[in-house]
Amino acid sequence: MGTHHTDHNEDAFISEEITDRHQLLAVMDGCSMGEDPHFAAGLIRKILRRIARQTNLRTFAERTNPTSVELLKATLGALFADLRRLKADLDLSDTEILSTLMLAIVNTRDCSAEIVVIGDGVIACDEEILEFNQENKPDYLGYHLAEDFEDYWNSLTQRVSASDFLDLAMASDGVFSFKAFSHDSYRPVTEDELLTYLLLDREEGPAENTYRRKLMYISNTFGLKASDDLTVVRLSY
Repeated sequence: MGTHHTDHNEDAFISEEITDRHQLLAVMDGCSMGEDPHFAAGLIRKILRRIARQTNLRTFAERTNPTSVELLKATLGALFADLRRLKADLDLSDTEILSTLMLAIVNTRDCSAEIVVIGDGVIACDEEILEFNQENKPDYLGYHLAEDFEDYWNSLTQRVSASDFLDLAMASDGVFSFKAFSHDSYRPVTEDELLTYLLLDREEGPAENTYRRKLMYISNTFGLKASDDLTVVRLSY
């Protein structure tokens, strides 16, 4: 949770098996200017979890083997329909369902992935870092729920395909929010160096504590803390 947020972490994430050879990864960042932004990100997380589990059961029962692109489109389409239905059922306003979404379907057998970015965020794949910056005006999925899904899908341009990778990370834009928290003297560091350390560098030790250790190192060495919420989902081979 970023230092500018005191009540809720407005990010959410999910990593869920969607078929016996595919993993669903997603990072959501609720709109801080919206109403209860943590709710929007958390709601999308719960919907995606249900979609992944139902898809896993269905593909097993039907013995089908959809491609990553087919799964990505079907998952986003189901999310689109569920959000539209829940918005009506719960009488939610537009500002209550605004969240960015970075959604990936990873084929864990051939180390490939299909990714769509709705809003802003960062993808790191092996040695390459891709930033999606919409200048703090993300084109949220919630803005488009009245549209035809096929038209919306065809309009999406922030798509990434990755193949034969060893390391894939997706991060909310909190990776750009590090700020000094004291006037003490610390070692200087560039934004590019921080991104490389957070999204590309590997560390020894228990994986579940990796980012806790990284954030402590950044704080103690460079005197910086993330002012916005920061979420990273990473898959390494």
